[in-house]
Amino acid sequence: MSQSRKGLTIEVPVEEVKAEFEKTYDAYSRYAKVPGFRPGRVPRGVVKQRFAKDVKEEVIGRLLPHALQHAIIDNKLDVVGEPEIDDIEIDDGGPLRFKATVDVIPEFKLQEYKGLSLTRKVAGVTDEQVAEVVERRRQGAVEFVPVEDRPSQTGDIVSFDLKGKYVDQPDEEEISSEDIRVELGSENIQPEFDTALTGVKAGDVKEFRVTYPEDYDGGDLAGKTVDFTATVISVRQKDYPELDDDFAKEHGDAETLAEMREKIRANLTAAAEKDSDSRLDGDLVDRLIEPYDFEVPASLIERQAADRTRELAYMMLRSGMPREYLNQMDWDKQMEEARKVAVKDVRAALVVSRIGDAEKIEVAESDVDAEIQRMAESNGEDPALLKDRLTKNEALSSIENRLRYKKVLDFVRGCAEISTEELVEDAGSGNDPDAAPEVPPGE
Repeated sequence: MSQSRKGLTIEVPVEEVKAEFEKTYDAYSRYAKVPGFRPGRVPRGVVKQRFAKDVKEEVIGRLLPHALQHAIIDNKLDVVGEPEIDDIEIDDGGPLRFKATVDVIPEFKLQEYKGLSLTRKVAGVTDEQVAEVVERRRQGAVEFVPVEDRPSQTGDIVSFDLKGKYVDQPDEEEISSEDIRVELGSENIQPEFDTALTGVKAGDVKEFRVTYPEDYDGGDLAGKTVDFTATVISVRQKDYPELDDDFAKEHGDAETLAEMREKIRANLTAAAEKDSDSRLDGDLVDRLIEPYDFEVPASLIERQAADRTRELAYMMLRSGMPREYLNQMDWDKQMEEARKVAVKDVRAALVVSRIGDAEKIEVAESDVDAEIQRMAESNGEDPALLKDRLTKNEALSSIENRLRYKKVLDFVRGCAEISTEELVEDAGSGNDPDAAPEVPPGE
């Protein structure tokens, strides 16, 4: 049918089918309970009349898997996923015939994988990047101090209660919200709110009108005019700490500001090295699969895409994403995107596995135990309990496959010719040890 999908037409000889029918009818004659007959004394004709369908299903259930397995072995097929069975034909006194469609690992010739030329690109760490991290920590340590000796101005934080009436729909329910906080002059504040709340003090009441455009992305407000009344609760200004040794002790795990900067530089350098390793492995995988264009089994693509999509959902939950947001996502679209990436992932896994076979690279039980220990420590679990759970869920093989994949890549990387050059990044990019992890789209 194709490189990765094969069709089999299988026939079980009449003799085997008849023997299986005889054995099954004998069993029913001995154990079937039929009104009017003692157990073990039910005539064969009565058994055939009452249990023909059940007997046929049992015969198929015993003969078909055995015949399918023999056909797979005889044809030397490396089957993945579950087979599709169609067109089953069987009669008492005739052969068993059926068709099976299976996904298979396609045949491909292993290309050269030793001595590949690769370039490790490492991003340098600049004084500007260190200063950016220091400033972000300073921004994170800001305090909000009440303003009492002047009206509000750009940069202040104004807290207020808000009520609103629809001008053109006076019968609609009023808008009402409490303790709204905005920063004057920021990009997120509407111009009308910014103007109305500039120059106010706690206790002031400001009335103003806002006309929303038809394409306004704000639900029921699009195309409507609203008269707002804002009652100011408080006005506060940002008070940033001084960049000195005291700041380093409190926010930098260091005794001096100079030591804090050096620690930040070391963290940025370590992150840059880690990113460099990830880029190198990505380039290595690209080079390994470049010579191949074999068809990838559809069942493996679906499995990998489902795993990627599931991991994305788990990652979003772990990062604090509300379940309501996840429920609104287009997961069919996510699966479609994941399938595109899965083709490369599966092809790489097949090639790397073949290299592992050629080099006789295996994963020892101690390697799996060490990985379980690492996972347990990371999640705050007992290693023995985690291993028991993984064993019950048949997940140990997944860990073993992941470790073997890494060992093979380590081997190939060790055989490569690797040069190093500096990676020039755009201003503002780079590694930030204080930054929150991002959720990669479509992964």
